[in-house]
Amino acid sequence: MKKSLAGSAILLSLVLAGGLAANAAQASTAGVQTAAATQTVTPEQTAALAAKLNSLRPTDGSTLAAQLNAQVAIDDDLSAAVVPTACNPSTPVRDWAAAQRADWTAADQQFADALNSFQPLLLDALLWPQDAGSTFGLTGEFTTDVTHTFRDLGRFWDIDATGIRLVPMKGTMLTDPARMYRLFHVAYGLPDAISTALATEVVTTVNQPKFDYGNHPFFSFNAFAYPGAVIPGFVIPKMIVMGDGVLEAFKAIGYSDVTAQAILAHEYGHQVQFADNLFTTALTGPEATRRTELMADSFAAYFLTHARGDALQYKRIQQFDQVFFQLGDCGFTNPGHHGTHTQRLRAVDWGYSIVRSAPDQGHILPSRTFAGLFETQLPIIVA
Repeated sequence: MKKSLAGSAILLSLVLAGGLAANAAQASTAGVQTAAATQTVTPEQTAALAAKLNSLRPTDGSTLAAQLNAQVAIDDDLSAAVVPTACNPSTPVRDWAAAQRADWTAADQQFADALNSFQPLLLDALLWPQDAGSTFGLTGEFTTDVTHTFRDLGRFWDIDATGIRLVPMKGTMLTDPARMYRLFHVAYGLPDAISTALATEVVTTVNQPKFDYGNHPFFSFNAFAYPGAVIPGFVIPKMIVMGDGVLEAFKAIGYSDVTAQAILAHEYGHQVQFADNLFTTALTGPEATRRTELMADSFAAYFLTHARGDALQYKRIQQFDQVFFQLGDCGFTNPGHHGTHTQRLRAVDWGYSIVRSAPDQGHILPSRTFAGLFETQLPIIVA
């Protein structure tokens, strides 16, 4: 799932109305080494912090965050907006995710949106994967499924899997002052004093029950594939980042048996696309992104149902169908459009049909051959 890391704001005053951390600007890096105790934060303070975050996000394109964004930014040519088809934006998983925010105030949502615009969990995972840990799910309950599926994917597809790294994305990073300081100071280039103060204020605000002390699914409801990059001071490997939030969401609605495998197989499909240069297309804007995502869905379905892949049986195939169906969206003019629920379901059903109709059930199609078959099928999938 490709997401833009870019933000838009100007550098303004450090002072936070309401004084969550009045003296934090004078703190040193050493002053942000331990998590803050839970404190009461008023709606006014939360709203002020949201405004402050929005004002402090750099826009000059010279930050490490901007350089990472250049590697994954999606085509935003909205002149190629997708022709709308029938689409209901409501699905059980999206409704569950919305329900988790039912007790949030408008200020809480403003703060969460402003914080997410910095892409803190993703940037932390990309720049400092050694600190992300090695467990998947809030209690590590998805670790076995994820690691075993990752191993099997590397054996299945005909690309060089050497160096692809699998990394969790955990919201607890948001309650670690040292890591938040590092994000603001290193990734966004904010001055030391501002980064120190901002880290303290964010940790104080996130460290509340309404945000599940950072573990709220809102912050980690995603997964990403990254092609690797070399930027000043960092050699970032090819990577797949799996968020706890999206895993927990599907667990909550009864799909824990196939969720990790389905989402990881989709993200690995993007790694196949990177390796085979399959992002190249005459399509632009939302149509180009939709093609990329539906192809990754099909790659996932082919692996998950193939005898030499995950070899899912029919009951589980129906479950993984629902994982992709529920992640569809109705953002026809959004450059990040992944396809409607129906289109994503068609893509995975088509991938499964290639397995089912193969005369040799033990033969794995070369990835480029499979992609060529998908290109022919795409007009039918999106019709």
